[in-house]
Formats: sequence, structure tokens, C-alpha cells
Amino acid sequence: MLKLVVNHLGKNFHTSHAATILRELELENPVACLLRTAAETQDVETGDGTNFVILLAGALLENAEKLLHSGLPVVHIRAGYEMACKEVLRLLPGLSCYVLKNPRDVEEVLWVLQAAVGSKVFGYQKALARLVAKACILVLPPDRAAFNGDLIRVCKILGGGVADSSVVEGVVVCAEAEGIVRRVERARIAAYSCCFGPSGFEAKSTVVFNSASDIKLFSKSEENIIEQRILDLARAGVTVVVVGGKVHELALFYANRYRLMVVRLRSRMELQHLCKAVGATLLLAVTPPAPEELGHCRRVYMSEIGSTSVVVFSQDGIACPVVTIVLRGATTEMLDCVEEAIHDGINVYKVLGSDGRLLPGAGATEMALSVRLSTLGMYFPGPEQYGILEFSQALKTLPASLAENAGLPVNEVMAKIEVQHQLGTQNTGLRLASEEAGTIDAAKEGLFDPFLVKYRGIMLATQTAVTLLGVSEVMMAKKSGGPKPRGENPNWDQEPDALD
Repeated sequence: MLKLVVNHLGKNFHTSHAATILRELELENPVACLLRTAAETQDVETGDGTNFVILLAGALLENAEKLLHSGLPVVHIRAGYEMACKEVLRLLPGLSCYVLKNPRDVEEVLWVLQAAVGSKVFGYQKALARLVAKACILVLPPDRAAFNGDLIRVCKILGGGVADSSVVEGVVVCAEAEGIVRRVERARIAAYSCCFGPSGFEAKSTVVFNSASDIKLFSKSEENIIEQRILDLARAGVTVVVVGGKVHELALFYANRYRLMVVRLRSRMELQHLCKAVGATLLLAVTPPAPEELGHCRRVYMSEIGSTSVVVFSQDGIACPVVTIVLRGATTEMLDCVEEAIHDGINVYKVLGSDGRLLPGAGATEMALSVRLSTLGMYFPGPEQYGILEFSQALKTLPASLAENAGLPVNEVMAKIEVQHQLGTQNTGLRLASEEAGTIDAAKEGLFDPFLVKYRGIMLATQTAVTLLGVSEVMMAKKSGGPKPRGENPNWDQEPDALD
């Protein structure tokens, strides 16, 4: 379920991403801070499964509290959890039901990614998974392990629907061409990180004019210098100038005269991505670039998407190291939510480059592990069996949460799935698209979870719970800054019983 989070700066977040929610909240409880760290670690390592880590860790702590109230020592609970974690990680490879065979096949990658993307934006999972698949395949190097998700940019534009989003081989920036030149074919691009125009004095200086002719000559000499610089750029073959600083009016006048297209980018990161896409070298001063410092692009043009002006650097079929996903949406919050889903899909594709194994989704993996672990716990001699059985119950939290979010009768659905798994059908998951309690074969429906995401999520949640169970006391220092103000009470210095 989506949450509407308002952070301390007043910014709204419309998301179900656990790492984002916890990151924007101001947490003081040390237990909550440790859970946030676990979710952020999962997000950095795999890019997905943050909700799973929080749900499992919370369920383990809740079940441990029941055991503590029953009188079981903490040592036995921790030992039971650690034994259960080892057994679960041993059983996990046997649940693998599919392996990504061809990472360059759009349809196969789409089939694998739609569950990860749909967990953030349900209803648009197929369209968004296709966008992610196309973008990842375009930037995939021959060595799959060297995949870099940073080469996929996201450009968010208000208006339209999510289905209107597209993938562009090149760079799309929300900007306007500064001059009158709006389109260039077979462009030769020079990129500068400074302002486009006369540079100011580095030190304070004073100019003394003795007559009006001195003033005319001074301004004329400045114009001649700027014109000569622009002329040198044109003679060097430059047709598009991209700058990261301010564009001077006089420099723009001469750029229009010599038919140079000028584009200003306000983000240094966009400037670096553009240089990567066109093969240009970012220069520090407006000087004629060497031939090897020029960037090349098939087509540079200004367009309008919805009511937003954009400049497109398109290679049109030529191999391009940078790809842009143009996202459309009705609200800013919706675009942010879709962007999170896109980034999760990219990270899942990156994880699959290291290990292509996939597990059945829709709660099937957790229920299969729970059933097998409960069998082990029932016949295990010793007090650790209680920790193993509670770990087994904690694994049912994710399918129960899925059923509750889908509006299904939780007890009835969980009973049906558990019976199917006890009969040996390990791919049985929840049927979420129905009003009645039902089950599906998650592998046949294309609902998958990456093996590494689930593996690391179980490890992180268990380590977090075991660490917190080992804490005997929580000691916190008071915040600095003195006592808080008493407010507008005029009698703050008197005892309550002294007042009328």
C-alpha cells in the first residue's frame, strides 16, 4: 500500500518503498534507526526487497517478545533464529524455478522484471518493465558483470499518462535552445563547464577613461574579442555549444550570426552524461576544441513534449552509451513513484547479471520455506526449537500482508496456500487479481523474485533481529541545546497547586 510521507522540509512523497519512507522520517528510537539502516543496506546492495526486510525483521522481533514473556532465555531465542536462518539459506537454492537465459531478449527480460516493477506501481507493470528492459539492453556491454545502471537517465515530464512514456537513444534534457538555431543535423558538439561569454576579472581592477572615445574603444575591443572567440569555434567545425554556466547576450548574438546552436544545462550531472553520450570532452574555458575533444551526434533538435520544452540529443540507431527514459505522468508525486519503480527494475536487472536464478513470487517462496522450517522445528530436540518455529511463523508475514493489501480473507487464503505447500507444490502463490481467496502457480504466471534479493534480505533481517535481541539496555544521551521553551504559559514558574 502506498504511503503519503511529508518530510521536515514539507516535501511530499507518495510511495510504498520502505527505504524511502524510513529515510524521510525523523527517527529517534535506536531500534527504528537500526531497521532503517538494514533497509538502506538492502536498497544499496540489490535495489529491491526493502519492504521484505522490514516485514521479516519486525515479525522476528515481535515473535521474540512473545517467547521472552513466556520465560525463554534470550540465548536460546538467538540460537534458534541463527539455526533457522542457516537452514533457510540452505533450502533457498532448491526453490529456484527459472534462470534468465538471454539477457538481451526484451520479451524474456520483460517477463522477469514485471513483478519487481509492479510491486511499486501496480497496473503499469508491463509497460514500465518493457521500458526498463529496452533501456537496459541498449546499455548492456559484452561483459554482463560490467553493467552500469547510471548510464540510464530518467527525464520526468508532467502531462499525459504513464503509457505515453518512451525510451530515447541519447539524452533528453528539459531546457530550451538559447538562440534562434533550433535544429542541427550531424552536429559537432563542444561542451564547456563555464559561462558562455566574457569572463570577469579574477581580481578587482579600475579602468580610467580620459575621453568618450576611450569608452567606445573599450566596448568595441570587448566585442571584437567575443566575436573572434565565436568565429574560432565556427572555424573549428563546432555547430552546437553546450554550456553549464550563464549565457552572455553578446556571445549569443554572435552565435546566432554564425549559426551555432547554444544549449544551457543547469546540472553538472546532466553535462557529464551528455559528454558521455556524444563522446565530447568537458572543457573549462571557451576555446576552440581539438578534433578529438569534439562530440558527435546524429541529430540535435528542440521539441515540445506536452507543454514542456526539451532538447533531444538523438543518435538514431547509432550505438549510444547513454539512454534516456522519458516518463510521463499527471502529478509530480506520481512521477517520483514511477521513477522509483524504474530504478528498482534497473537494479534487479543488474543483480540478475551476477546470478540469473529466480524464485517464485506472490508469497510462494516464503510459504515454502515456512512449511519446511516448521517440520524441522517440531522434531528438533532442545529449547532452540521455539526460536525455529517462531522464525517459521515470521516468514508467513509477507504473504499475509499481500493478502491483506489485496482485500482477501487472510486466514482463508493462508490456509489454502499452506495446504498446497504441504502437498509438495512449492510454486503456489496468492491470486491477487480475484475477489475470492485463490491460488496460482507463480512460475507459470511470470511472478518472480531474484534469488540474490531474497537471499540477502533474509540475512539482513535475521542479523538485525539477532543484534537487537543481544541488547540488554538502551542508553540515550539527552539532546544538546538546553531545556525546551515553556510556551506561552505566564505562570510557568509556579507550582500547579498554587494556581487558582
